[in-house]
Amino acid sequence: MDLGEYSSCLNVADLQASLEFYSALGFKIIENHRAENWAVLQHNNLALCLFQGHIERNMMNFRGADIQEIAAQIESKGLELSKPAHQEEDGSWSAEIIDPDGNVIYFNTFPDEREKYLKTGKLSAL
Repeated sequence: MDLGEYSSCLNVADLQASLEFYSALGFKIIENHRAENWAVLQHNNLALCLFQGHIERNMMNFRGADIQEIAAQIESKGLELSKPAHQEEDGSWSAEIIDPDGNVIYFNTFPDEREKYLKTGKLSAL
């Protein structure tokens, strides 16, 4: 099952404080959306997304794959999605499952991301 490209998404209380902290650890900002209270950082092959006020809790995020296919394969294995595959208002497709320990695994892909992922096998420059 191709889940797409992985990134960790963290719910942060203070974006600026978190950016300073992770920068001190060697992370570089690769997408700066501070005005919208989020940013994407990179360290080696890890993408770390920081969100202030956008997500309720930390999650694993997979992007670029076929969300409807992922949902069908998950359900065929007898697992239950907490949010079934659906199209969001912004045009992306998403689905969500919760692991046995309560960790959120979120799948989300925009049409242009899907095309890029199919062509290159990745979304970021990592």
